Amino acid sequence: MPNEIIKILIAEDHALVRKGLKSLISSQSDFKVVAEAENGLEAISQVRESLPDLILLDLSMPKMNGLATMRQLKKENTRIKILVITMHASQDYLIPTLKEGADGYLLKGDDPEELFMAIRTIMNGKAYLSSELSGQMINSVINPDNNRMTDPLSCLTQREKEVFQLVAEGGTNQQIADLLFISPKTVDKHRTNLMKKLDLHSAREITNFALKNGIILNA
Repeated sequence: MPNEIIKILIAEDHALVRKGLKSLISSQSDFKVVAEAENGLEAISQVRESLPDLILLDLSMPKMNGLATMRQLKKENTRIKILVITMHASQDYLIPTLKEGADGYLLKGDDPEELFMAIRTIMNGKAYLSSELSGQMINSVINPDNNRMTDPLSCLTQREKEVFQLVAEGGTNQQIADLLFISPKTVDKHRTNLMKKLDLHSAREITNFALKNGIILNA
């Protein structure tokens, strides 16, 4: 996007990291930070208001983590670009993130120049992967049997998976209903069905199951 200002939203729960990212981005004449968010729900709200071109998204955030946030954002606007910036240098996080539609994946320890390159690459319609993780991805393609992942929620429908994630993160039926644009009664129905399928009996058991299987990153 030559000669155009790239509008960026920073979604990161640590204030110092947000300030550092904002300072780096502001050093580039073609970048502009138009909004900031400290949790997933706020990120979704800010995107609707500020209409950024690209989001710098942390995975480990309160109220709604990065994966759930990205899923909702992509559902509302398939054109929006999302660059994940995280401390997790593992395929256990990388692969689910890419499957959810991330346009890029960087590590917080990467060089600032790589951040600039990643943003410009993504805005030019290409994906970008941290150089540190490229080797891992190449190996997973060459040796797929060594990287086969099982989905602990494979027995659930897509909507049940969405409800499961939000329940695991502490959402109430009303909060989940508002977020997914469905009724609390429908949320309760999905919740009952998924608990029966997974043999879980409380919200705490759902959260523990999600943590154990890496579905949520923090509780």
